[in-house]
Amino acid sequence: MVLKCLVCVNKLKSLKPIFRAQRKVKGDLSKNVQQAKVFLDKAQVLFDVYKEGLLLQLVKMCQVLYCVSVKQERSMLQQRAKLNWLKDGDQCTKVFFRKINTRRARQHIHQIMDSTGELKSEPSQVVSEFVSYYQTLLGGVRNNRALDLSFLQPGLKHILTMEEANGLVSAVSLDEIKEAFFDISEDSAPGPDGYTSAFFKAAWPIIGRDVGAAVMEFFQSGRILKQVNATLLVLIPKVPLPARVSDFRPIACCNVIYKAITKLLVRRMQQVLPLLIDCSQNAFIPGRSIADNVMLAQELLSGYNLKRLPPRCTIKVDIQKAYDSVSWDFVLEGLRIFNFPSSFIGWIEQCITTVTYSVSLNGSIHGFFQGARGIRQGDPMSPYLFVIVMEYGTFCLSCAFRILTDFLYHWKCRELGILNLCFADDVLIFCSADTQSASIIKQSLAEFAILSGLQVNPHKSQVILSKSVQSERQAILDIMGYQAGMLPIKYLGVPLVASRLSIEDCKPLLHKIDKRLAGWGQLTLSFAGRTQLIKSVLSSLHMYWASVFILPKSITNAIESRLRTFLWQGATGKGVAKVAWRKYANQRRKGGLGLEGLRNQSIWTYHSSNSSWCWKKLIKLSSLMRPGLDYQVGDGQQFMVWTDIWHPQGPLLRSFPRGPSITGLPADSLLRTVMLHGTWNWPSECDFDIQDIISSLPIIHPNQPDTKMENSDWKLHYSGSVCYAPASVPPALLERLTTMDRIWMEQQDTGCVLCGGLLLESHEHLFFHCPYAEHCINILKSVARFQWPGLGWKRDIIWASKRWRGKHLLNAAARTLLASLVYNLWMERNRRRFTSTAASADLIAMRAIEDVRYRIISESIRPSLQRFNLYRIWKIPWDRA
Repeated sequence: MVLKCLVCVNKLKSLKPIFRAQRKVKGDLSKNVQQAKVFLDKAQVLFDVYKEGLLLQLVKMCQVLYCVSVKQERSMLQQRAKLNWLKDGDQCTKVFFRKINTRRARQHIHQIMDSTGELKSEPSQVVSEFVSYYQTLLGGVRNNRALDLSFLQPGLKHILTMEEANGLVSAVSLDEIKEAFFDISEDSAPGPDGYTSAFFKAAWPIIGRDVGAAVMEFFQSGRILKQVNATLLVLIPKVPLPARVSDFRPIACCNVIYKAITKLLVRRMQQVLPLLIDCSQNAFIPGRSIADNVMLAQELLSGYNLKRLPPRCTIKVDIQKAYDSVSWDFVLEGLRIFNFPSSFIGWIEQCITTVTYSVSLNGSIHGFFQGARGIRQGDPMSPYLFVIVMEYGTFCLSCAFRILTDFLYHWKCRELGILNLCFADDVLIFCSADTQSASIIKQSLAEFAILSGLQVNPHKSQVILSKSVQSERQAILDIMGYQAGMLPIKYLGVPLVASRLSIEDCKPLLHKIDKRLAGWGQLTLSFAGRTQLIKSVLSSLHMYWASVFILPKSITNAIESRLRTFLWQGATGKGVAKVAWRKYANQRRKGGLGLEGLRNQSIWTYHSSNSSWCWKKLIKLSSLMRPGLDYQVGDGQQFMVWTDIWHPQGPLLRSFPRGPSITGLPADSLLRTVMLHGTWNWPSECDFDIQDIISSLPIIHPNQPDTKMENSDWKLHYSGSVCYAPASVPPALLERLTTMDRIWMEQQDTGCVLCGGLLLESHEHLFFHCPYAEHCINILKSVARFQWPGLGWKRDIIWASKRWRGKHLLNAAARTLLASLVYNLWMERNRRRFTSTAASADLIAMRAIEDVRYRIISESIRPSLQRFNLYRIWKIPWDRA
């Protein structure tokens, strides 16, 4: 019985009419913003005319109403647009509306081609085609097969012990359940019940007990309610112009309660999978990296273009409908062979075998059918079950190779026992280029297909043969039945090449970036939005390539050029770079925006990777790599005087074993003990040998510019993951704006237009020694408790960077206020110089204050003492926060 779960589901269902009524009361969120703006404008006009206290209160109420409406609209549009990378950079709703319209146009299916090639354009025909296709693929009648995989058990890497098995079925606590719910992203699509994890997180104090009891009931009874396991199939195109149903990938949208249950199962599985899964698989296993597969495959394919090396063969296997065609019986039997507890297997069986499907098409839900095979893409548990399935594929190969002695290993693979590499359904198999080995592999794949239900797609699979294969080339291709492949081939998103990576091999990376930039050029993004977007590009595209390759210098230059142009010019194609790219591309600790330079991202990212196969191999080659390494001693905190490699001659203890006793410096002394005020400060009692070593010491900061000022500048306007300031603020802080002292010409007025004086307009004067600017600062001090020392431009910036550092809300507000003031002063200067219009200093100061106030109200800030103080200082009503 699942009474508690049924009660929970019915309560959630009873809330839907209330939410629908609430939605009607709220109305159109975009219209609410427009109406709130009209109310605010009218209230401000009335207050300007009559100057009454009640009208001032009305203005404040309208301000709060407007900001809350903007916040609600932006949240709604962001969810619909699926712009997950754009968190806090842009407030402009045009970005979201354009993205929503683009997504709707791309996802709407007007016509489809059936299996006979006939084009279906009627809506009912299109729906029928999709529902029948997926009902045939995933539904039908389950074929219960009595599988026996015990013959594979001798080849298993590990079988669960009693202690490990008991850990999988330990009691589930309410804290674990809550953690599982809160671990689900709020932006993920809801299941058929329409609830996202955001609802469960917000209402947990009210519904937590009932929801927790429903989840606990599943683990106690081993039964799951069918309403909880209902799934919505959302169709994602796999190709730019999909024509058939098979050109779409079905992504399963599961209910949040089901996701929480499977997350609890996954956390238990993650504890034992590294023990069970062979090192040839790196997908979804903690401590393993996708780059290990790429680099090992690249090493094995190196030299395929040479005839003098032994004949070699690599088979790239494409599995047809991998997740959708897995046999449930094979999954469950595989778990039994690994000695998973029967109750744990029962939980997984309930999750995968009681699923029901509906298809989401053109904004409506169609069909309803029972599943009979496959695991869902979108189920948190599916990737881990598929890893176990593919492990048995490796066992099938290894068993066949042990029994049939005709198999010959790929060159360089016998000692390590390398047969294949797997990353989910991306499989590479390595062998010697002979017909006997090819026959064994073909037979093993056929047996694995019969057991698991996973069929190889012969049209997409490839056989790559080295140039040394001559007479048996065609015979091997005939045996495998796959097409002949040529290097470079695409594997896990990057090219595998036979020699050095060429510029031509990197063209796909440039094309992908160009395609992204072309699409983004249509969005009306601010400088902050473009910065956030560029960071997303670097992390998702270039950084992956750089983690496995050392890219050609011309490619990194080309990428930087594209990103630099997009950052400064955006969609307009106008504008010039006011600050050098290297200062934007620096790490945050060096004063940049975190857009790390492309040349700095490469193989060294593996230094922080635990248990990485790649790093372990590199450690063995450390003696070869050490001569090419360069060090900067910095402040001396990271190096030991005698044992670390910071000196050109290597560890000093190796060159001078008696150094600690002669100099009086202990063997564990840090390098900072011999540094004083940026220079070396070694003991004077040293003999001639160590004096020779000291004379060849490196400069403490070789070729290192003074970044103190630059660091201070960037820290002021940058906080967390987004820039709060417009594009004019970073150049202002770095003195890169086109003030008159930088563009001085004859017969041109170079005086400051804000104060009308004769002093030369410069950054030092304009920000903030001009009487106009000083008056603005005084208003900020009185209204917003803004502190400003007035010590001079550079000293003020350094003071502010130290005073307002960190993520404290008051410090963030102060940084934002300074950035807003700089921006408004610069815009007022431009208006006076080019349009002959002027605004008072009072108005400019209030604009800066209102900018920050609107920003604070429109942000989601959790209740805390910091937020209370922030709202009190900025005069924001606490009850409306």
